[in-house]
Amino acid sequence: MKRVFAAFPVPFPGLWRVIVMVAMIAFVVPGAGAQPGPRVIVHYQKNLMFDLADKAAIVDDIRARAPDTVTLQEVSRANRAVLDGLKPDYPSQKLCRFRDIGGVAVASRWPMVEGSASCLEGRGVTAMQVTMPEGPVWVLSVHLETPDQPLHREMVIALAPEIAALAGPKIIGGDFNAFPLSASVRGIARAAGVRRIGPTLTTFRPNPVIGLPIDFVLATGAEGAAVRLPLLGSDHHGVLAEFTMRF
Repeated sequence: MKRVFAAFPVPFPGLWRVIVMVAMIAFVVPGAGAQPGPRVIVHYQKNLMFDLADKAAIVDDIRARAPDTVTLQEVSRANRAVLDGLKPDYPSQKLCRFRDIGGVAVASRWPMVEGSASCLEGRGVTAMQVTMPEGPVWVLSVHLETPDQPLHREMVIALAPEIAALAGPKIIGGDFNAFPLSASVRGIARAAGVRRIGPTLTTFRPNPVIGLPIDFVLATGAEGAAVRLPLLGSDHHGVLAEFTMRF
């Protein structure tokens, strides 16, 4: 190598050192100056079960996974301790207590848009708008009655126009008590302008043989993945979704 450079002396050796350093920086930092991609949003969905024994395990799991937003169902008076435990990290919260379906809650680490929190009149849905770095987004927690009860259909019919009236991007998590391709879920998704994230996951087992995919997360223009979480004392598995979305 030395003999090659000796045969072709460089008149400005200092200039070559600058050129080499610039080339090395460009190699080490590919795409320098390129715009960063969309931020990954994390959502945690969980039906707690009315008589949940260990509230601390779920609080610890949520805090460890550090989602942006949380949706909870079956938030009984005893289970209110879960929301209380999340309060330091998730100060934006809204809990609605619905006749027949129980407590439904949303929580977020991002600030709530003043006056946005509400309990939808169609029952079973709590809504709250929060301000993320990308802009405002609605977070909705859903708990529908089982399809064998007339209330299930009544809820879907009443909720669809209410959800459609919420302008802007949305994240929806819930126990729908219905399959992803059912008319109920498709109706709510169409009204909200959202789509389901990730694969079909078995989240509830009425017995050891039958597994039902009835808990999931949907969002506006979402692209991402979802995984099933441990039971943690509940009869429903939680769902953790990580995704980008269109604002």
